[in-house]
Amino acid sequence: MELENATVFDGEEPLSKALNEILTTGTVAVITEKGKYYGIIDDREMRGGISDSSKAKCLHLAVRAPAIDEKMGTDEMMGRFLAGHFKALPVLRSGRVIGLMTRSMLMQRLIVEKSVPKIGVEIIMNTPLYTVDANESVSVAKRMMKTSGVHRLAITRNNKVVGTVSTMDFSSVLLKPKGRDFMFVREVDKVDAKAVHEFMRDKFVSINQDDTLHVAADRMAANNVSAVVVMNGPKAVGVVTARDVMKFILGLHAEKPEVFISGLGQDEMEYYDDIRQELKGSIKKFGESFEIDTINVRIKKGKSTYVVTTHVSLEHEPIHLNVEAYDLKSAIAGTAAEIKSLLAKKKNCMKMKKHPFHVEEA
Repeated sequence: MELENATVFDGEEPLSKALNEILTTGTVAVITEKGKYYGIIDDREMRGGISDSSKAKCLHLAVRAPAIDEKMGTDEMMGRFLAGHFKALPVLRSGRVIGLMTRSMLMQRLIVEKSVPKIGVEIIMNTPLYTVDANESVSVAKRMMKTSGVHRLAITRNNKVVGTVSTMDFSSVLLKPKGRDFMFVREVDKVDAKAVHEFMRDKFVSINQDDTLHVAADRMAANNVSAVVVMNGPKAVGVVTARDVMKFILGLHAEKPEVFISGLGQDEMEYYDDIRQELKGSIKKFGESFEIDTINVRIKKGKSTYVVTTHVSLEHEPIHLNVEAYDLKSAIAGTAAEIKSLLAKKKNCMKMKKHPFHVEEA
């Protein structure tokens, strides 16, 4: 398995050391706690609230991102990347970090394994592609995204597409190197007043509208980017991201039911797989009785409780339920128990309809 080198920092080390590595290499810093993998610091996942990184610890900014075991299959790797918006994830061997897997590496792996179908890119491209002038402010771009309901814009200069920008680019905290220290810009209005081109991706890669999904993945891998703009002649008509490719391929491979989880905080991402397995387990013994395609789960953390809203797709009568608990584990356990209970009741009703009781006359 070809990997990028991973720079590992202990969680107690100064945050400034990790930030210097990120700005130098353009990748992520891997953080450990007491010798064990803890999380990553990714410039696109950073949170604010720190004014002096030389006095802060790496743990203060680390995101609890999932890791990849070197023995995992490609589908499992894609699932890890789809748990968040990560540019790279650490690869572990017996719990030890041995390198980094990037999204472009994963695209290349899919190509080598011949997993990317040669179908028209139009099938999964996001349309239309909204544009913003390079000199417009970030606040204008944010407003356009909110109004249009999109997370990515194409940046134009003299009506020509020159790059792209996403909500993740805006949400990252700006770093200002000052000697060996970094000062975080915490005031949102300072960011919103900046020109949008300051957040533009370094590389702008495009494909033609009549190209295949295979070409899109290959172009991402070759140029180390996570998205390509789809062009129809000189006009930009859509965008395809690495996440789109991964979701599509996993959809082709997925065993029913598929479990979609949203709303987990970054510090809770490590529980993604456990939650998925527990919910899949809740319907396991009902597989012969019901055709269940998807389980959609939305997790919302309140001030003192977790609310889990679940939709289980059944052919004729879907199940909707809400479960509330003081901690995430209890909320998920309660959801799984409620799903089992409702499916058991439906199964009994089906039996009653097939074999109703007959009362014999005296």
